[in-house]
Amino acid sequence: MRLLLGPARIAALGGLLALAGCVTAENSLSQSDIASLRLTGVAVSFAPDARLQWEEGVRAYANSKSLMDDQMMAASETPEGRAYIQAMLGPRIKTGLEQTLTSQIAGTRPVRLEITVKNFIMASAAQRVIIGGGRGMIADATLVDARSGKVLIAYPALSAILATGQGIVGTMVQAAIDSGAAQSPTEKVIVHYGEVYRNWLLKERA
Repeated sequence: MRLLLGPARIAALGGLLALAGCVTAENSLSQSDIASLRLTGVAVSFAPDARLQWEEGVRAYANSKSLMDDQMMAASETPEGRAYIQAMLGPRIKTGLEQTLTSQIAGTRPVRLEITVKNFIMASAAQRVIIGGGRGMIADATLVDARSGKVLIAYPALSAILATGQGIVGTMVQAAIDSGAAQSPTEKVIVHYGEVYRNWLLKERA
């Protein structure tokens, strides 16, 4: 029996399309400019209206407050809850992107990548069974000169989406894949974002 039908299926697919976005920024840097760049670090911040659907962070905050399951979601949407989750997720994104990008952007001109997260979506197993959902990240990516702070190139709302099993069978298969993987689902999304950005910045094909 398929659980994702009619309006529910359309809504789920619409959510994924909204997450993916549709605009590709132009990379105006020359090949010599690109070759000269050396990434010295990544700074991560969150847009004021950032949408974070990250069960790991929600549960961590709930545990820190000894909250019951039926209290978790409401508590995580408070300013304190959002700040807690952002403080937990931000370093993960920073570390993952630095590990993915530093060795690939290794010229002589020091630059810094400034990331402003707009969406970080990790649909739960229950959601993917009932109405569907995905995994992905949308963030503004701005490359600046590390010495002067001058913006060199920006990609607003760069999105990175990972295909995820849907419905009962798809969710079970996805759980098996996740349990056998070296990286957590969160790490996979972050690394994928870094790979998408790297391919765009270095003008490489995916």
